[in-house]
Amino acid sequence: MPQPKILLVDDSATNSLMVRTFVEDLGYRCDLAGNGREAVAMCKEVGYDLILMDIIMPVMNGLQATMELRTLFGEHWVPIIFLTGLSQQQDLIEGLKAGGDDYLTKPVSPDLLTAKIQVFLRIAQMQRQINQDAVRLERYFLDNEREQSYALELIERLNRQQLELPSHVWRHLRPASQFNGDLVCYARAGDREYLMLADCTGHGLTAAISAIPAVECFYDLAQTQAALGDIAAAINDKLHRLLPFGRFVAGILIAIDAAAQCVQVWNGGIPCALMFDPQGRKIKQFRSEHPPLGILAARQFDRSLETSMLKPEHALVVCSDGITEAQADNGQMFGLDGVIKAVETGWPGRIGNTVLQALQRHRQNEAILDDASLLVVHAPSLKNKQGADMGCVDPSRSRWHDA
Repeated sequence: MPQPKILLVDDSATNSLMVRTFVEDLGYRCDLAGNGREAVAMCKEVGYDLILMDIIMPVMNGLQATMELRTLFGEHWVPIIFLTGLSQQQDLIEGLKAGGDDYLTKPVSPDLLTAKIQVFLRIAQMQRQINQDAVRLERYFLDNEREQSYALELIERLNRQQLELPSHVWRHLRPASQFNGDLVCYARAGDREYLMLADCTGHGLTAAISAIPAVECFYDLAQTQAALGDIAAAINDKLHRLLPFGRFVAGILIAIDAAAQCVQVWNGGIPCALMFDPQGRKIKQFRSEHPPLGILAARQFDRSLETSMLKPEHALVVCSDGITEAQADNGQMFGLDGVIKAVETGWPGRIGNTVLQALQRHRQNEAILDDASLLVVHAPSLKNKQGADMGCVDPSRSRWHDA
């Protein structure tokens, strides 16, 4: 630690010599100024750690000098202790108003002067540390904002691939922070439509970054008309290799062949995946039969699918736990029942918005605490063909049916 520098301002040579000798014996550097003007000039050249200031001096007194020094120092704080023969309370008050921090009356007590110097040097050091920490925090904040801006641009570029949705597909994404750890992807290849709703661990930037490998893998394989189980397996393998321990992605993948009136589903950790009939009644729940993506190694992964008929005017409603687990003030969750009731109310043209409005009422218009995503898919209206290509069966005869 560098030797502290103290400036002694006093027009009395005798007092100056005595105090300077004492201060230097304490191990500090001590410079002398004969009046306030000299003190101001010297402070422009040297960064002093503490100033001992007489009040009554020629040319410029201690009060005027202190006011000029406070202007000179700005936000940088240097303690100023008055050494004065004045003892009237009003004189001392004027000194403190001018910018002084403390005072000692002459003749100065060596023990008291020692204590004052040590205390104020310690406080000044703490103040410098606080200022340095503030500068570092500001630099960190600016760097973090810049890095988050870059990350947000990257994620938005990936998401631009999915901005164009057909009229029968509706989605809503609501982040709990600047970045969204939930995502909805859509791709069409040939006669098939592929969809993915994913909910990455946590929320914010770390969750959003976890989604990037899944998004890339989904689009690359969907364009090749890959089997849905193969897409799920590929995404799982990539996430398992790339994500740190404890990070994973709850996700549901859906493949629709409208001509065959068939839907396939792989669900790993998404709590709400429902099918509704033309009257808006729930006829099926695609339950989560698998762990989230990224947990299992490739040899352990189960790519088995749930297959069902998707008839005209049917609809699929899928949402993340940011919706189903949203709590009211009494702790009650919105749940599947909240989604089902809202769908029935908004059927058929306002399903998504009605669910969101019901969620807001449930939360009493308070902000959500987790990323939330909602996907509504109406069965595309294409000419009916036999649903053999994807292995569809009538849901009333399927072991998966739970009307």
